[in-house]
Amino acid sequence: MDILLTLSISVGQLLKFSLGGRGGITILDLTVIILCFWGLFVSKFRFKKPSSWILAGLIFTLCGLASLIITPLQLLPSEYFISLTYLIRFSVYILLAWLMYSGTLQKLKKNISNIFFRSGFILAILGLLQLIFLPNLIFLEKYGWDPHYFRTASTFLDPNFLGAHLTLTLLLMIQYFSTRKHFRIFFAIVFIGLLTTFSRGAYLAFLSSFLSLSFLNKSIKQFILTIILFSTLLVGFNIYQVNIAKPRGIDRGESAQSRQNSWEQGWQIFLHSPLLGVGFNSYPFALKQYKLADEKFLEGHGSTTNDSSLLYILATTGIVGLISYLLFLKSLAKKSRVLKAALVGLLAQSFFANTFFYPPILIWIILMGVYEDKTSS
Repeated sequence: MDILLTLSISVGQLLKFSLGGRGGITILDLTVIILCFWGLFVSKFRFKKPSSWILAGLIFTLCGLASLIITPLQLLPSEYFISLTYLIRFSVYILLAWLMYSGTLQKLKKNISNIFFRSGFILAILGLLQLIFLPNLIFLEKYGWDPHYFRTASTFLDPNFLGAHLTLTLLLMIQYFSTRKHFRIFFAIVFIGLLTTFSRGAYLAFLSSFLSLSFLNKSIKQFILTIILFSTLLVGFNIYQVNIAKPRGIDRGESAQSRQNSWEQGWQIFLHSPLLGVGFNSYPFALKQYKLADEKFLEGHGSTTNDSSLLYILATTGIVGLISYLLFLKSLAKKSRVLKAALVGLLAQSFFANTFFYPPILIWIILMGVYEDKTSS
């Protein structure tokens, strides 16, 4: 089972079953569903009283369902279905954690840290191979992806999300795997993968999470290491800007403007229904009905969400949903230092990319929650 989960994370976006538009079910989603069915069969539907963070996750799910039921949007049945599937994804991921917390799938639970270490390392290797042999991803533009050039995107097809995942991998490695054989080699490869994403948001996540971990561990060595590594990231980014981006007319300022437009769109959607939002994952349909984006934008992957995780939650589930989700994150952060540091980093990056709801990152924070839960059997 641990091999299956490792591979399903590593496959990323390469295998995906479309549900219409730009959405779809990934191999990771199918794997989690299979694990849940197996866990329910083995446990005979017996559950322990949920941990506080699992309960908070279930409450957020109910808020998301309520937002869809009373949505002010005029949704077609197919649009309701697409919106509902993403809520089902979140609830299924929570269900898997609840099953593990209840004593089911214990072998898988014990291997969670190894699963995320291996999948992160595989993603870094695949990303570096992609950078060497397929540096120009402009051919993906016709499928709705951004045309990245000379940036590590790996199987995620997105440097920003890959950078976030590699940051989580580095956190895990330095906290739990630093005494392992060849640790420095593994760490260096994953770090180079992060460096070559040239993602400012991922760099911010790295700085925020590693500084947090060094303070939580009260480690001067980790603090100094963080400053050295972050300086390396900045130097690498500057080299990329001067030698790759500018000579080819790649305008990162245009990316910043696009992000600002995304924030404005999210805020406008929130104003239409502040209390419970317009319905979880109905964001692209709100953009269309409120005429906040043109057809070209609606055809891209960027239309499915907002560039800010918290603004996305606010727009789709309102103030009630945002409060419940923040309580979910707060209760998760109490589980361990590495989770607290990871959530700080993801929160910093979440203002520039919807990292919290990206499946490989969502499964990371949820399963690390049950892995760190000291009260689980």
